[in-house]
Amino acid sequence: MTAIKTCIIGLGYRGRRLLNLLSSIDDFDVVSVSDPCIDEDIKMNYPSFSDGKEDYRNMILQYSPDLVIIASPWEYHVEQAMFAVLNGCHVALEIKGGLYADEYLPLLALADKKKRNIYPLENTVFMREHMSMYNLINSGLLGDIVAVKGGYRHDIRKLLINEKGEIGENSGARAAWRSKFYLKENGDIYPTHGLAPICLFSGIGRTDKITELVSFASAAHGITAYMSHCGGNTNPTISMGDVIVTQMLTEKGTLVTLTHDTTLPRPRSLDIEVQGSKGIWRGEFRKIYIENISPYENWEEDGKYIDDFEHEFWKKWGEDALRIDEHHKGMDYIMLKALSQDMKGLEKYPVDLYDLALWTSVTPLSKLSIMEKRVINLNPPASFEI
Repeated sequence: MTAIKTCIIGLGYRGRRLLNLLSSIDDFDVVSVSDPCIDEDIKMNYPSFSDGKEDYRNMILQYSPDLVIIASPWEYHVEQAMFAVLNGCHVALEIKGGLYADEYLPLLALADKKKRNIYPLENTVFMREHMSMYNLINSGLLGDIVAVKGGYRHDIRKLLINEKGEIGENSGARAAWRSKFYLKENGDIYPTHGLAPICLFSGIGRTDKITELVSFASAAHGITAYMSHCGGNTNPTISMGDVIVTQMLTEKGTLVTLTHDTTLPRPRSLDIEVQGSKGIWRGEFRKIYIENISPYENWEEDGKYIDDFEHEFWKKWGEDALRIDEHHKGMDYIMLKALSQDMKGLEKYPVDLYDLALWTSVTPLSKLSIMEKRVINLNPPASFEI
């Protein structure tokens, strides 16, 4: 295969970043883009389809791309991916929360029937330290994994709420489409950033399955205080708690803790921690402790271990990744290189749509647990085998 003929659906914040990166990687040839609102600078450089929300169909039919990248608002992902697969395209899906139970099952069945690949664009899987830690865990250095922790802890109030303190799809805020979930729902609506790497660390979706889940939601003081501070509604109707904590238990007895925390003042964090029977890694603070290797009851910096267990992807592409993809510390670049190499049959992309279906299933399950105030027992365990 020569350069991968690529089309992009959705040119918001994330779509534009991917477009800029793709133009720096020779493996891809972006032939066209689609979005109802496309900036003039993009129209000058790419054939564009912007005549409403359905115009992406005309783009796919006209250009017959090898790959369609979907970075549109969440509710359009499955419909757009189904159309792309029906027309012979592989699909790369931007990350989102699950909108309802079994959302991806029709796409899973269709992609399997048409023998098309669906690539989840979960960049946290490709962080250098995460890929090294995956190798370290598989070497047995941490022993059996007992508990894992992760989350999406990122203050996005300025994305959800405009400068007047207004929220909702008509507010004009940068992520106004996303704010509707905070007005109507209460659950972990964006689980994948923290959950994806810890699933790989612990074998969830491979050698283990989730059997129980329970979620709790805090009050919504942070988001309402911010709206009031900006001069907005002093008594807004917000459904989403500032902090959602979900705990899961697996068939093999691994405890999983996941946190959604996006409307309080805090530095950005994935809150990653892996506890094994022989040691522990605290990803947020880049500390590690390994029994009989680390100084007794003293943390070590993890740099030496990250170097020693560096993944092949980072050995091959890490220098270019850090130079070209400064914004996300190289992980988007590594992700796109891995995707291109998979399509060319040279490397295996480490996750697939079955993983994405599992990760996003946490959203409807967490909402159900909070609403009904109960533990959700999964029988059969969540594995998304069809």
